[in-house]
Amino acid sequence: MAAPLSVFDALKPYADKRIVGTFGLGMASGFPLTFVISLMGFWLSYNDVSKSDVGLFALITTFYTWKFLWSPAIDRLPLGPITRMFGQRRGWLLLIQGLMAAFLLMIAHLDPATQLYQVAVFAAAIAFLSASQDIVIDAYRIEILEDADQGHSAASYVYGYRTANYLAGFAVLMIADAYGWTIAISLLPLLFLPGTFAVFWIGEPKKGDEDDAFLAQEAEKAGLSPIANRLREAVYLPFKEFSRRDNWLLVLLFILLFKAGDAVAAIMTAPLIREMNFDLEVVAWANKTVGFITLMVGVGLGAVLYKQIGMYKALLLTGILMMLTNLGFAWLWSGEAEGWRLAATIGMENFATGLGTTVMIAYMAGLCNANFTATQFALMSSLGNQGRTILGAPSGYVADYVGWFEFFIGATFLALPGLFVLWLLWKRDVAKVANSPEAPSRS
Repeated sequence: MAAPLSVFDALKPYADKRIVGTFGLGMASGFPLTFVISLMGFWLSYNDVSKSDVGLFALITTFYTWKFLWSPAIDRLPLGPITRMFGQRRGWLLLIQGLMAAFLLMIAHLDPATQLYQVAVFAAAIAFLSASQDIVIDAYRIEILEDADQGHSAASYVYGYRTANYLAGFAVLMIADAYGWTIAISLLPLLFLPGTFAVFWIGEPKKGDEDDAFLAQEAEKAGLSPIANRLREAVYLPFKEFSRRDNWLLVLLFILLFKAGDAVAAIMTAPLIREMNFDLEVVAWANKTVGFITLMVGVGLGAVLYKQIGMYKALLLTGILMMLTNLGFAWLWSGEAEGWRLAATIGMENFATGLGTTVMIAYMAGLCNANFTATQFALMSSLGNQGRTILGAPSGYVADYVGWFEFFIGATFLALPGLFVLWLLWKRDVAKVANSPEAPSRS
């Protein structure tokens, strides 16, 4: 085991300009999702759009779940003069951000009460571009750093992501209240600037000669025309490369199951709190203040944990913590509706989630082959989202049927299959494939 890190050693990686830049990329990635999931609902509701129509807008979030379908194009398709000028990753990022900024400015000038169809079209376009931007940013931040630094990169990214969530959610509502929705939404593209500055400061990721060895071997075997070979590289080879690894199905199953119990509990947190009749002021203090602080602490410690004790120990520890914090909600329901009890429950849950998010992002980053970073990371993150969606969708019906105490006990046990698969991967020493700090380097 590595020697214990001093506080200075733990914080030193955050002085690296690549990790500082990842914070800006997290901001650029975080605020569009806040707009799509949260702010759209407020904007529509305050313009007298019916609840049923507001609910239908949730369908545009499916772009985030299925983004792996077009990730091969973003991973491999050049953009002509844009690629020659800025590179593959930066070229795509600048194009997507420019288009998204334009759509945000256009949607800001629409009236949802009379132009709901146009609002829906532009909102869908923004969601699609936001999911596409995530593909590029995930690939970029993975490729600019070595595997051992992915934990700090993941933490910096999540810090930026959550900061943008907070700024977009708070500032837009305040500005909309004072100056109107048009001005509030029109200012959102300013949150792209930290990420844009970051990619100019850091530069385009560099690829070594070894990155092309697998592609060269496959091109010789295929014997296809240049166009057909490019299509094969973009669509087929990322999945072939991943599936030739030992235990690859177990890896995907683990990603699907790891945060299942935590996600199911998170979906039902708000209904539980409402049923316990907590005052909104108490909820805001517990969720937005205590919850935000403990989440950020967990995110930062997750990076240290990943580097200090290794990938599998970090995953196991965070997985157990996320599982046990579900019991906190059962404890909350069994007692009085007191503010300190809610804050303690939310604080523990958010701390564990922060740890788990950082470690899991770093783990998936280490699994990516340098030739197919965008496609493979998009596949894995989409798979994780699929698991949460599938298991979370019926959670309300289950809670109604069994009751809150039994529901959260069940959510705790729902984490066990993921931990069992993790144990199998650890036992089989799949770390050699996953490129963790204890493994050599990315393939």
